[in-house]
Amino acid sequence: MELNLGDISVLAAGLDHPEGVALGPDGLLYAGGEAGQIYQIDPASGSCRQVADTRGSVLGLCLDSAGRVYACDTLHRAILRVWPATGEVETYCDGTAYGRLRIPNWAVFAADGTLWFSDSGAEDLNEASGTLIRVAPGGGTGQIAEVRPFQFCNGLALAPGGALFVVESFANRVCMVQAGEVVTYADLPGTIPDGVALDDEGGLVVSCYQPNRILRVPPGGGEPSLVLDDWTGLRLFVPTNVAFYGRDMRQLAIANLGGVELRTIEVPWRGQRLNYPDVP
Repeated sequence: MELNLGDISVLAAGLDHPEGVALGPDGLLYAGGEAGQIYQIDPASGSCRQVADTRGSVLGLCLDSAGRVYACDTLHRAILRVWPATGEVETYCDGTAYGRLRIPNWAVFAADGTLWFSDSGAEDLNEASGTLIRVAPGGGTGQIAEVRPFQFCNGLALAPGGALFVVESFANRVCMVQAGEVVTYADLPGTIPDGVALDDEGGLVVSCYQPNRILRVPPGGGEPSLVLDDWTGLRLFVPTNVAFYGRDMRQLAIANLGGVELRTIEVPWRGQRLNYPDVP
C-alpha cells in the first residue's frame, strides 16, 4: 500500500544527521547523532533534548526496562550503555574473542536480556565480512553467531517466535536467521536497504538508504510493496532507521541520515511490541 508523501510531517528538528531511532519503554523516542549525541524526543509535545554525548558517532540503538540506551557507536567501535537521566556512558561490549568490533550498527534485545547486534564488516560491495554478535545480559565479550558472513549486515528485527530478521545491505535483501540457518526472506533489487521494523501482522517495514524509499515485506516474505517513494529527497532524505510508536503503535518515526530531522507518518499496521528486559 503506497502512502501519500504529503502526509509525512516533521517529528523533531535540529538533530545532527540522525541514523538511529528507537522507542523506549516510557513511550519516548531516542535518536543518535553523527557526533555522539543521544537525543530524547517526546512525541506528544514534539520537544527534543540532548541527554548524553558519547563523543563518538551513533548508529542504531535500543533500550532496556530501566530506560537505559544501548548505542552502536562506530567511532568507539563499541556498544555503549547510556543513562539518559544522568548522561553517564559506559562500554557494554567492544569486541569478541577474535578482536575489536568493526562497525557495530544495529542492536535488538531478546526477552531474556541477550543483546543481538550487527557488526557490518567492510564497506565493500564485494566482500562478505559482516557478523551477528550476541552479548549475555550484563555485557562483556560478545560471541559471534555461527552462521555465514553477510555483505554488510545492518538492521535487525526479532520475531516473537525467535526468528531474527537481518538486513543485508550490499546484497539488497532481508534474510531470516533461525536455528543456525540463514535463508533469503525477501530480495529488494535496486535498493540499499538499511533499517527494519516488525509489525504485528508479521510484515517487515524496511527503510532504504538509497533510493529514498520505504518498503514493506509481507508476512512470510516474498515480493515487497512500496510504502513511500520520495524521488525529490524533500521529505525522505537517506532514510536509515524506522520505529513504530504512539498509543496505538501506528505512527512510524523515520530517521533521515542526510538531514537534521526525524519525520513521521501514520501507517495501516501496528508495530510489534519490543523487548525491554531487566538487565544487570
